[in-house]
Amino acid sequence: MSDRRRYCYVSGLRLGVPALEELCAQGRPPSLVVSYPAELAHRSGYLDYEAVTRRHDLPHVRAADVNSDEVREALSAHQVDLMVVAGWSQLVHEQVLTSLPLGAVGLHPSPLPVGRGRAPIPWTILRNMRSSAVTLFHLDREPVTGDIVDQHWFDLPDDVTATGLYERIGHLQSELLVRHLDDLLEGTAPRRPQAGHASVWPHRRPSDGHLDFTAAGSDVDRMVRALADPYPGAFAMFGGARITLCGGALDERARGGEPGRVVAAGEGRRWGITCGDGTVFVPESLRVDEGVRAEPTSLAMFRPGAYFDAPSEHMLASTRRAPVPGQSPSPDALQNA
Repeated sequence: MSDRRRYCYVSGLRLGVPALEELCAQGRPPSLVVSYPAELAHRSGYLDYEAVTRRHDLPHVRAADVNSDEVREALSAHQVDLMVVAGWSQLVHEQVLTSLPLGAVGLHPSPLPVGRGRAPIPWTILRNMRSSAVTLFHLDREPVTGDIVDQHWFDLPDDVTATGLYERIGHLQSELLVRHLDDLLEGTAPRRPQAGHASVWPHRRPSDGHLDFTAAGSDVDRMVRALADPYPGAFAMFGGARITLCGGALDERARGGEPGRVVAAGEGRRWGITCGDGTVFVPESLRVDEGVRAEPTSLAMFRPGAYFDAPSEHMLASTRRAPVPGQSPSPDALQNA
């Protein structure tokens, strides 16, 4: 790696930690780290990078806007040549890109040009994809359309959860960046245009995780897996309380009833919820309202024969308001991570 070339590492998420740790372990640390401030801690996967940057003695700037004067001044002060974006929900503006001698690259958890846009990890599971990829690409003026440096493809197990996929993608991003950092800093990294049919995955809101137990059990199970930690979680209402299903699985041995009905599912106080096709989803952990996780069997409120509240038509309509994938939203709706 050339001593004359410096890079900045931009990430506000746990997803970006493996690459930063590995680069520091190899003696190839960034000259500057930019991360989210505490007021953005509500974002899925948020991490305060202060502990990491202190441990490695790295200059650190917290910013809600990567295009702010503060960040631009820090880039100049640290003589940064290249920006690496590894988890940031904002478009890097042209003014910042052109100020960097080597421009910028981003890491995106989908096989670009498939999966441009938001929430790529949940959408990967919701679409029941059997394989996916992490993409390292050059940033340009248009969101997530730049030339590809490299992609790392991998298979997905049938029972993949967002938690497991999030961790795996963090390590795959690390492998890609470590492999290509020297070439990027020398200005010799590969570039090939994105080819094939492009798709745009829309933004998701926490309310989009409202479960409808008239759906098939496989759909309920997929929703729970797709919205597991670090995402807000799939939820249903029970007696006016918001019940977030943090994990679970279908139980083919349990006998169901009407959709939404609580039924016995095995020994002790183990219970499940009947889905629209008669299958039973058995939760492994859950949260009541904004409480901490609890074992389902520890809560007496879920007696066999009780019913989860049916979602209103208004709520169902609000969870289906997302644009059809493939349509082009405004640039601000697309992200680099």
